[in-house]
Amino acid sequence: MVLLCLQVSLFAHIRPFGVAPDALVVAAVVGGILGGPNYGARNGFLAGLLLDLVIPGALGLAAGVYGTFGYGVGLISRSLDSEDPRVLPILVALTSFLATGTYGLGLGVLGSEQFVNWGLVGVSAGVAIFSVILISPVRSGYRWALAASDGVARTEPARVVVN
Repeated sequence: MVLLCLQVSLFAHIRPFGVAPDALVVAAVVGGILGGPNYGARNGFLAGLLLDLVIPGALGLAAGVYGTFGYGVGLISRSLDSEDPRVLPILVALTSFLATGTYGLGLGVLGSEQFVNWGLVGVSAGVAIFSVILISPVRSGYRWALAASDGVARTEPARVVVN
């Protein structure tokens, strides 16, 4: 919710080179890297769903795209060396670039043809650069949230207890 508020209030108005940062795609990607594929999928879907509720006409597109990329980056990060300081920025930049491009193409399929042009590549590259800048605060927030739950309750499937 904090990132959504920052996205629609602050980041929507900060547009260096005509590109706004996308904190919610960073949340999906970093969630997948730190918490695994299921955690990344849940957080990406929730972040995208919240964005879809704010932006009319997307029909759940952001929820699907962010959830898919959160899951995918969670799977990929399992096979990478997480101690290497280059892994996280490269993975976040690449995934943000691809997720933004996929979202733009999805909007084109839904009827917003103005998003499907070569400018989408520049916008995706700008979002990828801003995503690398946003890694540190988002990662700190996730580590705080995961530490508060001992890192177990948020990454394991829910258990139902019947009395």
